[in-house]
This record gives sequence, structure tokens and C-alpha cells, in this order.
Amino acid sequence: MMVGNINFARVAAYLLVVSCLHPARAATLLPTPININGTSYSEQVTLSEVTLQIYNIIPPVLLGVYYNVRIQLESTQGLAGFYCNPSWGGQPDETNTIAQPKNAVWETDNSQSNNLTISANDPLYLQPNTATSAILSGLPSSANAYQPAFNCSAINPSTAGTAVFTLTVTFDANNRTLSAVEGESLTSIYTSCCTDISSCTSWRNRTQGVAPYRNFCQFAGQYCTPTGRLQKLDLTSFGLKCSFAPASLATFSSLETLILSENPGLTTSLATMMSQLANLPTLRRLELKHSSAISGPLADADPDTSSGLCTAVQNGLQYLDFGNMQLTGSLPSCLLAAPGTLSQLDLSNNNLTGSIPDTIPANSSLFGMALASNSLTGTLPKTLSSASMLSNLDLDNNQLEGSIPADFGTGMSLLSTVDLSKNALTGALPSPVGTSTSLTSLDVSSNQLTALPIEWSEGFANASQSSLLRIFLQQNQIQSRFPAALAGLPQLLMFNASDNRLSGALPSVSGMFSQTQALEVSSNLLIGPIPPEFSSVGALNKSLADVLVTPNTPLQRVLDLANNNLTGGVPVFLEKSAVPAMLKISLVGNRLIADCGSTSFSYLDMCDQVLNSSNIAAAPLPVPSSVPAELTAATPVAVVQPVAATPPANASQVASQSGGVAAASTKSGIGSGAIAGIVVGALVAVAVAAAATVMYLKRQRSHKRSLLRMQSSGAFSRFEDF
Repeated sequence: MMVGNINFARVAAYLLVVSCLHPARAATLLPTPININGTSYSEQVTLSEVTLQIYNIIPPVLLGVYYNVRIQLESTQGLAGFYCNPSWGGQPDETNTIAQPKNAVWETDNSQSNNLTISANDPLYLQPNTATSAILSGLPSSANAYQPAFNCSAINPSTAGTAVFTLTVTFDANNRTLSAVEGESLTSIYTSCCTDISSCTSWRNRTQGVAPYRNFCQFAGQYCTPTGRLQKLDLTSFGLKCSFAPASLATFSSLETLILSENPGLTTSLATMMSQLANLPTLRRLELKHSSAISGPLADADPDTSSGLCTAVQNGLQYLDFGNMQLTGSLPSCLLAAPGTLSQLDLSNNNLTGSIPDTIPANSSLFGMALASNSLTGTLPKTLSSASMLSNLDLDNNQLEGSIPADFGTGMSLLSTVDLSKNALTGALPSPVGTSTSLTSLDVSSNQLTALPIEWSEGFANASQSSLLRIFLQQNQIQSRFPAALAGLPQLLMFNASDNRLSGALPSVSGMFSQTQALEVSSNLLIGPIPPEFSSVGALNKSLADVLVTPNTPLQRVLDLANNNLTGGVPVFLEKSAVPAMLKISLVGNRLIADCGSTSFSYLDMCDQVLNSSNIAAAPLPVPSSVPAELTAATPVAVVQPVAATPPANASQVASQSGGVAAASTKSGIGSGAIAGIVVGALVAVAVAAAATVMYLKRQRSHKRSLLRMQSSGAFSRFEDF
């Protein structure tokens, strides 16, 4: 099977990273797919660390009836996720990317009990009548062109533990009818929230006459039990416009998933809504993101005991997404304190205040926590490392302070992405997180950190097993030698440590930063030459394949060494003909030497400034207009090194030396004109010194303008997401 482009920052398994960076190696690691063809399937599965199993699920098609696919994972050890993408022709689409976290149409949430439903009403089911003859003509003769199929994978992202689970796949005919009582509830929602002509378009298109379409068992994105009870109700982007009456949801007694996202015209208080939803005994997934008119505090005045939100969590809510709303108040401790229930929590982009409760239990099932872009204060909870199942942590753009707990990362074998940027954190980056083999992305930029893990300078035993792809340390106060051990990380794509106080020489390690396509260490205190070993940096390697941010957009290659104290000549491997055409390179603000008059180096930003660092002047030195023309000829300008003079023994000796010079001048026939020439020469020397001072000041101003140009163009900005 061909392996497509991997979404690096979000993939949870090291194996999938390897499959993109090292396709040949991946071919030996990918398992043989298991075919589940039209009949129920149940098997206990054991996945070792960072491995996956691929499944081809092919539902039956009988007499034009398309079957729902119901997938269940019951974990007995560790956590595994299940991910699926659509296909066609009764076989997997081998050009598709492997289904994986955040790159799958249907995916589970890595909780102890996972249910995934593929409804036959889903437009992405790819029913045969949507296939064109052009597509069908490309199928092998053995394929059934009228058979839907799904490419799925079970993934164990842990680097330190085996996942054991029972996988059950069942198929049921899509011929169910919604119960009458739940149909009445849907009618109530329709008449209240779909009165505007621009609202509920897809629902209106299915509605005949005045009475709304009610059989949501046959509606795209929904799913019902065999008795006609909704298990999944998805009204995403329906355009609901009303003061929502959550009492209408109380009849959905079997509801597991409720999604009301992307409905900005839906108004109510969150407390009112949760007071009703808390009574749904089977609710496991709740999404209200981007429904910004649902407002108010996140919890009641007594959030730990009486709120509907806490009741829902205590009743088994596993997935909660209230991102991009207008919620206020503090975080109730119940969200983090409940053991073995909540696995995904997203409250990002709200107006939450207060501190993060320090109540995470040792048996927490928390897998992902996003609290970014709020106004949270205080310190990071000391119990953060108790969340041993945590994979994704995003707390950026808050007002958190204090140090990162020293044990953060210990025992967290699933930890994949950490974003603590844009806070006021101080102290050192802890060693456990810095040496984690499961971590793929680390962003602690724009804080006040002062130290790095000592292992990053002295080396660590498991560096060759590191999964780190992105490290962002810029805009801190880090005082350290260059973290040379990072140069050997096998998969590091992006490293940014600009605007710190890194000192010492650049590392000179064979094969260093060989995969790194964006290396930025500007505005530090680095010294010495650019070592020959720097030629192995991935950003400079023309033969290294581009990493695609989107299907048509490669990751920008960057080498930024500006504003340090680097010396010596610019190496030949940085000549224009030697580097990739799309490379962004900055060497300005150092003491490097380059022939700026040649086409090989004239492209460098350091050559934009006259006398910036070049030992071959880009323009002749300015001289006073009164100097004779013969002294302004374009002759090479030699830098005269001062010679230490021996002090005269006494004043008479000085006088005798002066007399001697005068006598010699007379004997040589040098008259007053020559003496005037000497005076002019002295004036030229003064002028040269003044010109050098002026050029230095111009260089500083030009450098500042260069930085502003780079900042305004985004040339060396942080790559937020790829």
C-alpha cells in the first residue's frame, strides 16, 4: 500500500511519521490489511507500542439497501483509537493517506469505550450511483464497482505500553423509522428554530409541505437504534435561529452524541442547556463549538456540586467541545477530577478566568485538553503529570506564570503535542518532557524561560528514538550553550530558538539537522564560524523532498542566523547555485565575510548593506571633495594595522628625530607642497574614520529595517499548523 502525506503535527503514532520520512522503511512496518467483508466481526486485538493495524471494511449491499457500519472498541489495557476514510469499488483506495488522528472522516476519541458509526445516509458513504464511468474504468476487473468500502486503522500511539482491546464490527440495514415521541421533539425544534427562510436549508429540502421531515434515522449524519431511538443527533451548521429550549432534547433517552456546533443564531445560557442535558443518561459526546450566542458562565455558583455540566461528566460524558464561544467564569474542578470518564476537553477561545484546578487524579482518562486563548492565571497544576493518558495539551495565549512542574512528562507515554506558548512561565524546561520519545511538537515560545534540559547540551541516550518534529523556543530569556544534542534528532523538521541568549559556537556534528527544513537561531550570542558540517542542514539539501503543508503548499525552507557574532567567511555551500531556490536565508548582523560583488553571494541579505561584513567593498569609500583626484582613484583600500611605537628616551631625542625628518625631507627635495600632501593624507584618514562611523550607524539602521521587513513579510514567522 502506498503511504500518502502525513499530518505531522497531529499524528499520534511514530510509525506514521516514519512512513512519510522513510517510505522504504515504512513498507516493512505497515501490516497486512485485515478484510472485514459484509459479515459481523469480533476479535481481541493486541497492538504493541506505536503500531497500527489496517482494516478494509466492506459493508453488504443487498437489493439497493445500504448498511450502517457500527464499530466498537472495548479497551482492557492502554488506549487505542480507530479511524476511517471512505473508498469505493469494494477495496481500499491505495492513493489515500492512512486514516489517522485529525486526518479521518470518522474517528474515535481514544477513551476506554469507543463507538464509531458510519451512517449509510452520510454523503461520504460514496454510494455507487455517485460514481462516474471514469472512476469505474480505473478499477481492476476483480473489483465490484457497486460496492462501498472504508479504509480504517486501529492505532496504539503509546511508546511505553501495549494496547489490548476487543474490536466488534456489525452491519445493520438502513431501514429504521424514528420513534413517534422523538419525532415530535424534532418537530418542536423545527417550528421554533427554522422559521427564517435562510435557516435549516438541508432540513427544508427534505420537508414536504408544512410538516417537517422527521425520520432522522434516514437523514445524513444521524444514527438510530434498532427501536428507532436516536443515538447521534448532528445539527452542525443547520442555521438554527431561536432561543433554544433544551427541554425538547429530554426525550432522546438513547442519545450518545449531540452536536449543535456552528449555529451562531442559537441563543440560550449554558447553565439552562446543561440542566436538561445532564438528565440524558447515555450522553457521551457534546459539541457546541462556534455557537457563540450560547453564553454565560461555564458552571453555576457552586460548580463542584450542583452544575448540570458536572452532573453530565459524572454520568459518563467523555468528549466535550465548547471552543470559540463566549463563555465566562472559572473552570469547575469536576472537569478534571472525575476519574476514568472525560477524555477530550476543548474550552479554547473563550473568556474564562481563574486558575486551572489542581485536581487531576492518578487514574485520569484525559487524552486531550485545550484551554488556549482565555484569561487563565496562576500556575500549571502540579498534578498535570497524573494525566498519564494525556496526548495533546494546548494552554497557549493565557496569563499562566511560575515554573513548569519538574516531573511534567514523567510516565506520560502518549504525550504528543504540548503548546504552552504566550504565557509568563519562568525557570527551566523540564528534562522529562524534553527527552520524551513520544512527543512530536513542543512550543514554549513567548515566555520567560531561562534554562533548557541539560540533556539537550550533553546528549541523552534515547535521542535516536525521538519523535520530535517541531521545537519552538523563541522569545524567551534562555541562557545556555547551543543545545547541540538536538542536531542529531532524526526527524526534527523545525527548530526556532531566536531571541534568546544562546552562546558559544554552532555545533559541528556530522549529519546534523539532516531533516530540519526550518532552522532559526537569530538574535542570540553565538560566536565563531559557520562550520562545514552545517552543509547537512535539511533546508540546504536540494535532494531532500519538500514537506507539504497542504497538498500544493510545501513547508517554507528557512536558515536564519542573523544578529549573532558569527565570524569568518560565508561557506561555499551557501552559494546561490548550491541552495534550493525557495530557501529563505538571513545572515545579517554578524561579522561574516563574503564577496558581495559576485553573483554567488550577492543574493544574501548581508550584501544589501554597503560594508556590512564584506572584505571586498560593495562601493568605494566616501572621501572629502577637496582631496586631489589622484587620491580618489579606484585602488584597493588596505587596512593598515597600527604598529606599537617605542617611546623616546627624552625630549632631546624627540627633537633630534624631528630634525632628522626635516633634514631628510630637504635632502630629498620635498618642499611645502609635499608637506601639504601629508596634511591632506591625514585629513583623508580622518575622513575615512568618520565614514566608517557613518557606515556603522547606517548598518545598524538598515539592519533594523531588514528585521522589520522580515517581520512584516512573515519570512521567518512561526509555522502554526501543518
